[in-house]
Amino acid sequence: MTKEEFLAMPANEAADKLNELIAAGKSKDEAMAECGVAQADLMKAQIFWVKDKFIARAWGGYTSTKRTGNEAGDTGIGVGDSDPSKGYVGV
Repeated sequence: MTKEEFLAMPANEAADKLNELIAAGKSKDEAMAECGVAQADLMKAQIFWVKDKFIARAWGGYTSTKRTGNEAGDTGIGVGDSDPSKGYVGV
């Protein structure tokens, strides 16, 4: 598998592929080499080595600053009854 093919995969599938290689007896470095990736490539793809296995970042949306509509008590100007335009007084 080439690096480009590996990075084109969704992160969870890519992590599963690496874990298959680990289950087959390969080391972390051997699995990464077989897929043509380095640690920096995995970081960009949001794939991490945790407790002897690869995991894909499970919560992709939580780094976004865009409003989703799921903010409890959130209004256009602040959360709940707060008003950020008043500084600490508005809390």
